[in-house]
Amino acid sequence: MATAEAVESAEGLGGEEATAPVEVTTPASAGGWTDGLAEDAQGYIENKGWDGPDQMLDSYRNLEKSIGVPADKLLHMPKDAEDAEGWNNVYNRLGRPETAEDYQLSGAEVPEGAIDLTGNLKEWAHEAGLSQQQTAMIYDKYNGRVGELAAEQQQQADEVAQNEEAQLRKEWGPAWEENIAAAQRFRQRFGVDTETIDKLEQALGLRGVLELTAQIGRGLGEHASPQSQGEDSGDGLPFGMTPGAAKAKIGDLMLDKEFMSQYSEGNKQAGERMTRLHAIAYPDPE
Repeated sequence: MATAEAVESAEGLGGEEATAPVEVTTPASAGGWTDGLAEDAQGYIENKGWDGPDQMLDSYRNLEKSIGVPADKLLHMPKDAEDAEGWNNVYNRLGRPETAEDYQLSGAEVPEGAIDLTGNLKEWAHEAGLSQQQTAMIYDKYNGRVGELAAEQQQQADEVAQNEEAQLRKEWGPAWEENIAAAQRFRQRFGVDTETIDKLEQALGLRGVLELTAQIGRGLGEHASPQSQGEDSGDGLPFGMTPGAAKAKIGDLMLDKEFMSQYSEGNKQAGERMTRLHAIAYPDPE
């Protein structure tokens, strides 16, 4: 525009030789589309080479595309492992509750005799920066496994008790019912409830409980063995005339010359006694 005016002015000089046109460039207004921005902002734009807001907007769009998410979705990593504030910001952005008490954990039952660590777990989870979802999953998995272990331990305890009972039945032989009756008499006499017996079994095992209660019960008297009489009744023995006690008695009688003489001669009483002891010592297998 300025160039055209200069040419017209030269043509208007009548008769005078026209001079060469002079190109005049109008300087851009100071600042242009960046007017109003701070000096450092204008310098930043100039260094970027943006000629207008369209270029600046395109640049931002391309940046967001390369990042893949809007700026408010970005997660700034801490400076290092000691950056507590930075890590707290990360944990909070990832879903950690504001306080340990804000974790919602429920549904699990604490096995009898176990310690409830729910409060501790909340504290540890918050310290570790875990989210509600992560903590709830660990809580459910942990309690589920604790329940499985409790069931496994109970099964093992039941198997041990069954084996101990079978072994004790074999050792006591015909005196089994007599000793069990003595054990029950002990419980009735002293008012020992099932809970106490269970605790004793946990400490002593089934065998230990039966031996203890039977021995005390026998000491109370009031028992009688249907399998043995008189001197072979088992009175005074810890568990009565058991197969083991009968074998020991047979051994003693075989060393008794007077008895063996009677037995060899066919003495009826000696023969019945030896037969009775052998029946106790070597009971028929079930």
